[in-house]
Amino acid sequence: YNVVWLVAESLRADALDPEIMPAASAFAARAIRFDQHYSGGNNTRMGMFAMFYGLYGAYWFPFQEQERSPVLMDVVLGDGYQLDLRTSAKFTYPEFDETIFARVPHEKLHEGKRGKPGWVNDRANVGRLLAFLKKRDRTRPFFSFMFFESPHARYEFPPESVVRTPYLDRLNYATMDLSRDIGLIKNRYLNSVHHLDSQLARVFSALEEEGLLANTIVIVTGDHGEEFMEKGHWGHASAFSEEQTRVPLILYVPGHAPARVERMTSHLDLPATLLAL
Repeated sequence: YNVVWLVAESLRADALDPEIMPAASAFAARAIRFDQHYSGGNNTRMGMFAMFYGLYGAYWFPFQEQERSPVLMDVVLGDGYQLDLRTSAKFTYPEFDETIFARVPHEKLHEGKRGKPGWVNDRANVGRLLAFLKKRDRTRPFFSFMFFESPHARYEFPPESVVRTPYLDRLNYATMDLSRDIGLIKNRYLNSVHHLDSQLARVFSALEEEGLLANTIVIVTGDHGEEFMEKGHWGHASAFSEEQTRVPLILYVPGHAPARVERMTSHLDLPATLLAL
């Protein structure tokens, strides 16, 4: 199998909704959708560590000190997969280049442009991912990873991505009032997630057009969730609430019938699942 692994910053579970994420919702109907899925933590380091290592996130720091890559990536590298790894943030913060992708040559790690909004980098990176799909060596499998920044606070998006109004026109940490503005802030977030969905749609369409859904595993998930004062906090990394830890998970495996899984699952399950496949 090829692998296309798509992770979005701060993507909470209930954002996977036909109004907010129509493309992802439609793709989920063709795949295995996990409705009670949890991150390995409430921040990027812990969530991503669990997702690739199958271990609890507190091990990040000793693994980073040793620059020990996960078994999953060791197998991918050992099997000679073509690599196309992208982030709209940085591979050095959090330190993916010293943990998850420690053995990956640096020229395979492609970052977004500094100073650009997350949604702008997401669009550009998806364009480059699609170019990779067209130019790839068709005699070898590929492993593609993309980290999206659209839903990261300050939740920025282009005008055409507005699906929820009213929203806070400008998110200023110094002047906002959470008791007054949290509903408007959440609408900003949902609009940014709608933009994320538009970029996922481009990837799904390209995989369809290239005939890759016959032999490609596709993963769509979030690194962690995002709270909007439901339990007294805004954002993430502040509490282990449902909103900060529960994320969507869509797993498409060629030949597997669509399904919805209601039992509890977590990011710790992903490496064993992928390695078995």
